[in-house]
Amino acid sequence: MEWSRLASLASKFIPPNMPTASPLFCVVCVVSFLTLCGWSQIATPQSPSDEAGVAKVVRIAYETAQGPKSATGELVAERQGLGHLLLNSDGTLVVISPDQFQSLEELVEPLSITPARELGEKVLEEMPVGSKFFTTEHYVVCYNTTETYARWNASLYEKRLTGFLKFWQSKGLKLQKPRFPLVAMIFATKDDYVAYAKQDFEGSEGTFGYYHQSKNRLASYDLTGVEGVLPAGVKVNRDALLSTILSRPEAERTVSTVIHEASHQMAFNCGLQTRLGDNPLWLSEGLATFFETPAGIGKLNTFNYTNLIQTLPSRTPDALATLLIDDSRLRNAETTIVAYAESWGLFHFLVNSNPKAMVKYLTLLRKLPIGSPSDSKERLALFQACFGEDLDKLERDFLKHIRKIR
Repeated sequence: MEWSRLASLASKFIPPNMPTASPLFCVVCVVSFLTLCGWSQIATPQSPSDEAGVAKVVRIAYETAQGPKSATGELVAERQGLGHLLLNSDGTLVVISPDQFQSLEELVEPLSITPARELGEKVLEEMPVGSKFFTTEHYVVCYNTTETYARWNASLYEKRLTGFLKFWQSKGLKLQKPRFPLVAMIFATKDDYVAYAKQDFEGSEGTFGYYHQSKNRLASYDLTGVEGVLPAGVKVNRDALLSTILSRPEAERTVSTVIHEASHQMAFNCGLQTRLGDNPLWLSEGLATFFETPAGIGKLNTFNYTNLIQTLPSRTPDALATLLIDDSRLRNAETTIVAYAESWGLFHFLVNSNPKAMVKYLTLLRKLPIGSPSDSKERLALFQACFGEDLDKLERDFLKHIRKIR
């Protein structure tokens, strides 16, 4: 079954009108689907090594409606009767179904990474006519906005990536720089964005941007309105543009949205999380909301803090446990905003109060196999093994932390 079809099966779980929505919702559900089918993991998508220490690079010949084709990449997972999951040279994950499969050849050479400029030319084929791209140290930015706005986004990405790596190193966890050029697609209008995004998931009209784990791409559109008020031909530097953006009332959420999805991409490309792995949704979204704050990594996220504080008087006794073991509150449109706020608050509390336990937790999670998500008991047991078994005490300490951080 083609990966796009798997994503389509999962898209019904995306809540409408969800702020800063991410296709993590799609991909988590895809993993569940793969599990039901019995996929087994061979290597992790972000790591070039398997149990033997070296990734198996293969070339698979397969048949399509358009004729015979071949794909070369690292073999991530396979299962007789289900097909093969490959990580190819530009960082995307590709599924070859059994009915397509013809033959497999194991190669000696390691995977050759697609150069940034070649990747940019490839992605432009999916952008509106007239789009351009540029490269930075770690990113390929494809855009049909003005270059000024696109470079402002790229500057945010690069600065936050540097901070992301330094933050985790300060916590005792040295991550790797991205293996592949990180693709960011920035559309001038929401219509352009939706036209592209609808091929990945339903409900894109209610989103502002997303990170797609299998394609390994960011997609967003101009959220500022600044382009429309700049006189034609006027050039402004990034600092001037940023100042204009930050003067707007919705500035914090605008900048946060840009950084939020980029934070997902960083986490999955620097070895902190495994793409399509067993990642509790509260953790993925708590991490992204922690790193999205415009004032700086770990600073007060006013939007989520406000939403969390307002709900504390009505907080139920089982709120912490259900967040840990069940992703449904983060997927449900009626509970999404509060669940995101809880996820931000819990991540903020845990990473500040017990960073060693957080590093242990993240390390154990990224070692779990693709396609085998833990059940509720296993998920809770892993969490408690890192942060302690007494959830009542953890809840008290969590609420105390939230009330005093303002």
